[in-house]
Order: sequence, then C-alpha cells, then structure tokens
Amino acid sequence: MEGPEGNREWQSIEKKEKPPVLYIAAQTPNLQELTPREGRNRGENEGAVIFATPNKELASIFLVEGHDDSWMQIGYFSDVPYVTICMNRDDFLKRDHGGTMYEVSSNAFNFDPNLGMGEKEWTSRDPVTPISETHYASALDAMIENGVNVYFADQATFDAVNNADDHGLSILLSLTSENKLRNKVTKPLEDLSE
Repeated sequence: MEGPEGNREWQSIEKKEKPPVLYIAAQTPNLQELTPREGRNRGENEGAVIFATPNKELASIFLVEGHDDSWMQIGYFSDVPYVTICMNRDDFLKRDHGGTMYEVSSNAFNFDPNLGMGEKEWTSRDPVTPISETHYASALDAMIENGVNVYFADQATFDAVNNADDHGLSILLSLTSENKLRNKVTKPLEDLSE
C-alpha cells in the first residue's frame, strides 16, 4: 500500500514503533533532568530540543567534547557505524575527557525521517528524567567499546572522505582504524567490500 505521493516507505515510517529507551551523550554527570537546549538545529524552526538516539554506538560518538562537523564526520555503511576525526590521535587524546551516556524513556521523543539521521536521531522539546547513566573516562574508549569504527585522518584525507562519491568507503578501507590497532574490531568496514 502506498502512502502520500506514492512513497512506499511512508507506511513503515508511520507504523514504526518507538524503541523503549534512547541514549543521550553529555559532558555533565549526575544530571537529575535533561533539558532542551538551543544549539545545533537541523532546521531554522526547530528551536530548543534534546537529541537522543536508539543506538548506543551513535551516542558514544557524541561524548566527544566540542564535536563539530568541521573536524568529525559521522556515518553508517549499512549497519556499521564509523567516525572520521580530522586530528592526530595524540592531540585527540589530550582533549578526550570522556563523558556520560544517559538512558531515557522514548515517550517524549519523535523523529523526522527527513531531518538529520532520520530514525537514528530523535528529539524532544520537553525535559526528561534519566533512567540510568554510564560514565566513560574516554570518549575514544567508549566509541570502540560500543562498536564504532574510529579513523584519524589529516585534513586532505578528511576532505577526500567527505567529498567522495562512495561517501568515503574506499578511502576508509585504505586506512587502519583505531579499532584494528587495538585488536577490538566488532563490525569491520572490510566486510562490506566483499
């Protein structure tokens, strides 16, 4: 059955069930309430929101303090998460102070399939109370522990990944991930090229 304008995907989006919990990354531990904030809006009318995701791996990327599209590229190839960081590893480790991942009920959250990362990115305009929290001493360790493929790159490589026709997959396959260096690869990108 087709939805509006012949879009077959519409039906699955409309009937998609909310996940029971979502995850929110923050720099501040022990918060009793998470409140909407102005900031990285995805549209001019979005206003103050709380961002959350049903994916712990994606939330772990946002533990990086001061994360910004100018030096971090985040994505998925199939269901394999990755982040490319335009910085050398040692400089990154100097500014890596970890953070807290909060688990919250999804009741107050919704997603827009046409904004941001679609169903991987949920927002709420209402404050929420955490169910639980997990502290991480290192965002890098958290990303690797949660299955994110982490790549450090110089500016030229970072720009090439961002501008590649294949979204950077062939370039990332030529790099050695931090996961591989630590022998902690859970979902290697190499599996996608076979």
